[in-house]
Amino acid sequence: MQSEFYWDKAGDPRARRKVLPGVVAGFLESDLQDSTAATQEVLNAIDEVEAGRLPSWERTGNAYTLTLSPEGTEIMDEMDDAGEPYPLSLSEIREVVSDWLSFLEESRRT
Repeated sequence: MQSEFYWDKAGDPRARRKVLPGVVAGFLESDLQDSTAATQEVLNAIDEVEAGRLPSWERTGNAYTLTLSPEGTEIMDEMDDAGEPYPLSLSEIREVVSDWLSFLEESRRT
């Protein structure tokens, strides 16, 4: 999954919706925001589920619910009453969340 991130004029981290599916970009921007701690929490949960130490894991943030299981991931937009969960594999969510963490950490160094 191709990621492209930037900082907007207000100083908030953003994910390009032309590159990422809207629900994935929205999850990053709204629920993880610029928090490296929240981002690392999701990565740790992916590791735990993938290794079989947790049967599943769920996190409801500002606007989205992320559910992890050995079968994969679902991101649900809690603001969209007609919305359907957006499925991703564990490797796909790991990739995009890892890229988000790298973006946040690199930006803080410069």
